[in-house]
Amino acid sequence: MPRYLQGIKEEVERLSKLTAELLDLRRLETRAVEIKREKLHLQELAEEVVRRYENISELAGVEFYTELEPVPFVWGDRLRLEQVIGNLLDNAFRFTPSGGQVRLKVGPSPEGVVLEVKDTGIGIPPQDLPHIWDRFYRADKARSRISGGGGLGLAIVKQVVEIHGGRVEADSELGKGSTFRVILPRA
Repeated sequence: MPRYLQGIKEEVERLSKLTAELLDLRRLETRAVEIKREKLHLQELAEEVVRRYENISELAGVEFYTELEPVPFVWGDRLRLEQVIGNLLDNAFRFTPSGGQVRLKVGPSPEGVVLEVKDTGIGIPPQDLPHIWDRFYRADKARSRISGGGGLGLAIVKQVVEIHGGRVEADSELGKGSTFRVILPRA
């Protein structure tokens, strides 16, 4: 396939993915989405998602650690919670340079369960931190084209978590990394 056709194909695929994510986010925001709740062990769900990221970790040259403790059940939609974990890990690997670290932790919290993704990546400027959950918001505009993504992943995470009765939090320091927390109520 000629190079220009390959470029067109890649751009169509990127726009198609962006459109699908935008439609998904809109359905989540308007609660026009069906959530199939079942009793889940979040640490077991995280273990399943982690298996998909082991190769990504190797390819990126990023050390990947997990700390998955036994936790109470949560009521949740398996696919949507997998999406949350995947979006957080995607960002962590995308913004952590080779030689860095990503850690996924699941443990008990006073409210139920906490899922935490921590990286040693580029970090987020303090003035941008309140806006990271907004659709299309990108803290690092200069890297947005290079690192990919449509700026919808964290907005989707927030909506899914809130539909599940939980909340999201983030801490970050420029040049030192970021920590994203999802707190879900116990079943």
